[in-house]
Amino acid sequence: MEIPEEIREFADVTIHVREPRSGFFEASFHPTSPETHLARSGFTIDTTRGLRAHSIDEALDWAEAHWRQNYPT
Repeated sequence: MEIPEEIREFADVTIHVREPRSGFFEASFHPTSPETHLARSGFTIDTTRGLRAHSIDEALDWAEAHWRQNYPT
């Protein structure tokens, strides 16, 4: 069985969201310049740590908003 996943790339970060099991989402953040960015090696947030969504698209939107709020350009 394939795990649903989506990727969004921006100038400062790549966000990878997947749904390993129904209703459980993981969002991984990878800065494009790890040597100069505060979140150097990236990080992951999942449903148990605050990610709220009902679909993979909602999870991507939530992850993007989270990144923009915490790491504004």
